Amino acid sequence: MDEASQLANRSIPGGDAFEEFLKSEYNNISQAHFNTNQSISEFFKVYIGIVSLPISVAVIFLKPEELQRSVRLLAGHSWPVLIGLGFIVVVSLCVMGYVINLRCDAVLYARTINGIRNYFYEKKLDIESENRYRVLPKSPVTPRYSEPLYFIFVVLAFAFVGTAYWAVGLLFFFAPTRYLFPAALWRFLRLPAFWLALVACPLAHITLYKVITSYREKRYLRSRILGVDIDGVLNEHRTQFCRFLAQKVEKNFSPEAIVRVPVHEIVGAGITEADEDAVFNWPSYWVEMPAMENASEILKKIRNQLGFKIWIFTHRGWPTPDRYPKGKEDEYAIAWNKVWWKSRLYLAGPVRRFEKWCAEHRIPEIVGSRPIRALTKQWLVLQNIRYDKLVVERGNIDTRDPRFNTRNRFVFSARKHIRAFVEDDLNKAKRLCDLCEVVFLIDQPYNQFEPAFIPPKNLVRVKQWSEIRDRLRSLF
Repeated sequence: MDEASQLANRSIPGGDAFEEFLKSEYNNISQAHFNTNQSISEFFKVYIGIVSLPISVAVIFLKPEELQRSVRLLAGHSWPVLIGLGFIVVVSLCVMGYVINLRCDAVLYARTINGIRNYFYEKKLDIESENRYRVLPKSPVTPRYSEPLYFIFVVLAFAFVGTAYWAVGLLFFFAPTRYLFPAALWRFLRLPAFWLALVACPLAHITLYKVITSYREKRYLRSRILGVDIDGVLNEHRTQFCRFLAQKVEKNFSPEAIVRVPVHEIVGAGITEADEDAVFNWPSYWVEMPAMENASEILKKIRNQLGFKIWIFTHRGWPTPDRYPKGKEDEYAIAWNKVWWKSRLYLAGPVRRFEKWCAEHRIPEIVGSRPIRALTKQWLVLQNIRYDKLVVERGNIDTRDPRFNTRNRFVFSARKHIRAFVEDDLNKAKRLCDLCEVVFLIDQPYNQFEPAFIPPKNLVRVKQWSEIRDRLRSLF
């Protein structure tokens, strides 16, 4: 059996139910596409009728001499007339923006229909039969949101109406009353300011169309943002924790034995919450954190070659002075003060070489008021990790409920449509699967699956950063 036949005859588990769902989806989306186009037509007709109403009323009900008196009366109040007609132009722009978004929704529905059509053609027909029967497209990236030979005419109609009102307002503003009807009016049509102001109106309409369609094509539901956690993803925090545990509380523990986070919840480990506080509250723990192998180099390739923006997330609520080890409060406070000011001097001080490096690599230079933020940014710079945004989470870090005053990865993923995320926490990764197209789970002893757990299909376990780059390259 040839490859085309195998493709046509292949099946998937539950295929019949899935295909019934696709057929229902096809019908619903097709109806939504038709209704959207109908709404655009009706909306546009009503708009044209409303904006042409003042002219129609004036021509029908006013005699020529009354019309002249009305015009001269309005010419004596040029500023209010210009502002009023300018307001109509602004309303025209707003209405056009709404209609453009309706058209973009129709294009989105058309792309969805094309994707469903592609599924059935790929499954049921070989390439020769498809070429004989198929007329409509099957690509989910067509049609384009920008339609210079189709919807642009609607935009030009809006631009023409808006420009006409704007031109009348400009004439009232530039031309004195006595020049509104005599032949000398042409003098004012030669004013450069008049034409510059007049040209601005159609340019505003066309620019708005380009901005909305470009946003829909490149960013709407298609952001190229990669969210990255720090601890356990960019650094070797298990090794670091065990090293400082031996230093600060003189307890030996193996990194491979950390099968649960926080460590004090591991049964029989002999690690207390106070031991963890002694480690995490010591600033050198964060300053001397070893980076994960190849993470910096792979992130550069993802950023430069694949075009992803790198947003780094971390929740580090340290230091917590009320949880310093008893009897060592002053020692910890002095240590934090020392490294904080060193980091601030390094990041925001008069170091011209560093400032030039930041400018070349687009690294933000503003240092926050919290010491852990300054230390985190210093560590990222020292490890040569390039990024576009650093988010130090605060508030409730385990929810994306808008009723909570939160600043965490779930809120950002939902609002900014973060496309992919790299995590080491299994619980967070599962919730991120509902928000991101793919979530990479860095393999750690503490994030192993339970036997009964069925992972979401967009949760991908990886062992190293090179796997993340390869999967991003194949998926996007």
